[in-house]
Amino acid sequence: MAGVDEIDILNGLQIEQTAAASVAFTLDGEGASYEVVKTYAIPIPLTASGINVIFNGNHDPDGAKHCVRAKLTKVTAVDGSGVPTKTEDTQALEWTVIDPDSATPGDRMKETGAQDVSASLCTTLHIDVAICEAEATTGLEVIVQIRSEAGKDEWTELTRFVGPIGTPTSTAFSDTEAVGQTTLSVTNPTAANFDHVGKNIFILNTTPASSEIAWLMACGADA
Repeated sequence: MAGVDEIDILNGLQIEQTAAASVAFTLDGEGASYEVVKTYAIPIPLTASGINVIFNGNHDPDGAKHCVRAKLTKVTAVDGSGVPTKTEDTQALEWTVIDPDSATPGDRMKETGAQDVSASLCTTLHIDVAICEAEATTGLEVIVQIRSEAGKDEWTELTRFVGPIGTPTSTAFSDTEAVGQTTLSVTNPTAANFDHVGKNIFILNTTPASSEIAWLMACGADA
């Protein structure tokens, strides 16, 4: 059970988080509608030879920063016993910050670039989108494209949607927390709205690739 100035998460941290580098974000409200980070699994049709994902921060040009990530899981073969050969470590885009306020177009909109799925029998695209700044946003647009010819930069829209919306609140880490740690030391978690448990929160690291999603289990009192 979380004590004073603590929160509990499910399964523990995947990456060490420190007081100098780490901030946790949430939205003020109960349930999935108030998750600061959303995860999406997109099935890709067998007919596709390639995938590209565009993360469009211009959807809300004055809104908060978002952190985005995209990964692929592929089944490239199935043996005579029906056992699939899977490729699960295809990182199309590691955690990357999208900044709608930036004067640089490349900071406001990013893409994964073409991902080859021509040899895949079954492909699932995993997309994560988190609000990672304590500022209001009407969301970040995600556009998933596929193509039918491997050698041409000609794309067909498969789907598009808008990531989480709202105005996040945050709490800073007050100690170094090791990989696997489930009880995290933070500052005034109740005042920062982490008392709405049973949903995903986002832990932003100053090195974006060291950020992570965590499931909030419990919130302690403020000091």
